[in-house]
Amino acid sequence: MLNAFRPLFFTNLLFLALFIAGCSGTPTRHLVSDVAMIKVGQTTCNEVLELMGEPDSKRMVSPGVEEWLYYEESRTALQNAPYVGGIFDPDGYDMVAITLAGDTVKRCHYSGYDDDEFDWQDDYSWQETEKK
Repeated sequence: MLNAFRPLFFTNLLFLALFIAGCSGTPTRHLVSDVAMIKVGQTTCNEVLELMGEPDSKRMVSPGVEEWLYYEESRTALQNAPYVGGIFDPDGYDMVAITLAGDTVKRCHYSGYDDDEFDWQDDYSWQETEKK
């Protein structure tokens, strides 16, 4: 009788181990909520670093004006799966561009892109015309 429960026990143990491994990982940024805390003309360079961390890229726009870019993939539940998550594509992307003049934020722009955002282009039925 005890041997009948052994495969079920090991199966449950395996799923539990995979679940726990899936919960650990690198913390993610939440660009949408983080960028809402930035006030143009008021937030300083150091405050941006405290709120958002180091930018993914920086570039000089002109003397004294710098642009910082923050980039994040919208991950699916399958992408968070341990060991096999890397084979799945992201659902979309979020990006924040912050322009700093001196030590103050002069511009802050958020943009997001969903993977299925342009699926409507694949449906050409709206372009069909009647043949005469």
